[in-house]
Amino acid sequence: MNWSMEKLEKLKALLSYAKGNSNFYHKQLSNFNPEELDQDIFTRIPILYKEDIIGKEETLLTISRRNNLTTEYTSGSTGSPLKCYKGISEVLRKTKDLWTFRKENARVNPKDLYAMFYAFTENDLKTDKIQLVDNALYLSMLNMSHDNLNDYYEALKEYKPKWLLGVPSALYIFSNHIIKNNYNINELSIKYVEANGEMLFDYQKKAIQRAFGPILYNHYGCREFWCLGMSCHEGNMHILNERFYYEVVNVDEKGIGELVVTDLSNKTWPLIRYHIGDLVHKELMNCSCGNESPIIKITGGRSQDYLKIEDWTANPILFHYVVIKMNRLYPDSVRQFKIIQAAEKVLLMELVPGKNYSRMIKQKLKEEIKERLPNQTEFKVIERDFIPNKFGKFKYFETYKRKENNGDGSKKSAISNYS
Repeated sequence: MNWSMEKLEKLKALLSYAKGNSNFYHKQLSNFNPEELDQDIFTRIPILYKEDIIGKEETLLTISRRNNLTTEYTSGSTGSPLKCYKGISEVLRKTKDLWTFRKENARVNPKDLYAMFYAFTENDLKTDKIQLVDNALYLSMLNMSHDNLNDYYEALKEYKPKWLLGVPSALYIFSNHIIKNNYNINELSIKYVEANGEMLFDYQKKAIQRAFGPILYNHYGCREFWCLGMSCHEGNMHILNERFYYEVVNVDEKGIGELVVTDLSNKTWPLIRYHIGDLVHKELMNCSCGNESPIIKITGGRSQDYLKIEDWTANPILFHYVVIKMNRLYPDSVRQFKIIQAAEKVLLMELVPGKNYSRMIKQKLKEEIKERLPNQTEFKVIERDFIPNKFGKFKYFETYKRKENNGDGSKKSAISNYS
């Protein structure tokens, strides 16, 4: 997309730097001369898939930029969390890009108090139901039962944050709670709502806007790149065309394909032709809102089913939280996982063990998870050599589907089906 001379020079510089300073790209680009680069040659560079670098993320780091790094983990939507690196300059640049969008959309700034639906804090892995840290009010989406939702509304009334951030599924549940209970939204100080982290569906958008008004904006991004685009007041997704090079591959007859992104500015941890996998429409258009940045239509991507056991509701990212905790305490103990809700109160975790996995870690994993589930929930861990990813980013958690009777009136055992 948009192959200009300016973009060509940026790509040449990026490839040259990565090839000369990163162990991974020294091999990956061994057959490519950056100075001879053109659009055809660029498309011959192998697409970089997440599974190519899981467990060896550090090999992408460039030699001269290994100090003062920030690290984050992806949410593990395919069951395999990825460790992502950025240097100080990348963090500052990407933060500025995101706040430029926010200021243009709603005149919010970094000093404003905001509320956020969260799973856990990155540094200390806290999962408190409600916590106030600096200018952020954290509301846990690990448990979104009726009583907790009431408490969240009261916290918003008390602390009066100016804006609200969360994944669409959490915002949708909270918005429906506001609508159902006929709460007076004027009691709150919310002037801007930002959805991120998942695909925003029309039914979610309608519910959120019904609860909060026409102040919803959709932030498209990921941990690997941070902000890739933001919707405007017309509802169109504007991309950061100066920061990234976007490609759409495997395009079908409707013009829909898989998104591949190259970060033009991250020379600390280069990502060249990285496969995001979200489904997008390849046509870029201009927008009537006045923003000249191209727009892109996201047609499919990360979505989220919630874990429901009777009246208890939680985001299945709680399993990702426990896996992250185990891997930080015992590095390379779990390499991949998948959760199957075999029955309402029966949960199965398939996992691919890492080199440091042990019976003790398995027990700790089970204890950590069972502590967060309702009483009498059955939970079982099953080790696998490999977990096929037939759903891509769409399903790392499978919700409960009722089993048929055996024919004699008895029901099949949910556990036995997966033994």
